[in-house]
Amino acid sequence: MNYYNAKDVQKLTGLGQTASYDLIAKLNERLKKEYPGTITITGKIPKWYFDKKTMMKGENNETKEN
Repeated sequence: MNYYNAKDVQKLTGLGQTASYDLIAKLNERLKKEYPGTITITGKIPKWYFDKKTMMKGENNETKEN
C-alpha cells in the first residue's frame, strides 16, 4: 500500500509541517471510524484515502491542477 507522509502532504496542499501532521492525524481518525479495525501509521496516510477525502485526484486518477 502506498502512503503520503507529511512532506508529501505539504507539497500537495501548501500547508506547513505542523498543519500537515494535524491533517494526517485527523484523516487517520476518520479512517478508523469509517473502517473499524484499521491499523494506521502515525505520520502517514494511505494515498487512496487522502486523495478521496481531499478530492486531489479526478475520476480518471490524474492529479488535479489548481
